[in-house]
Amino acid sequence: MSDQTCACPDCTCGTSGDLALERDHQRFCSPACADQHPHGEPCPGDDCHCEHAGDVQGRPIANSTLDDALEETFPASDPISP
Repeated sequence: MSDQTCACPDCTCGTSGDLALERDHQRFCSPACADQHPHGEPCPGDDCHCEHAGDVQGRPIANSTLDDALEETFPASDPISP
């Protein structure tokens, strides 16, 4: 992996470390950053504290944090059986 800046908001870390990964066509320095720190997990960077940046409610939802509820529902056009 070439070194790029992590896609996590306010993160200053590079993406070439051992924990680096790609998700949703974006590069992250760690799984904590890729998941947008839902429970305040710290960034592995010594001088980076991006887990404290921004409002959790305003962050985009990563596919890994979604459940399968949408696939379990039926479209409104399906008739309800008696």
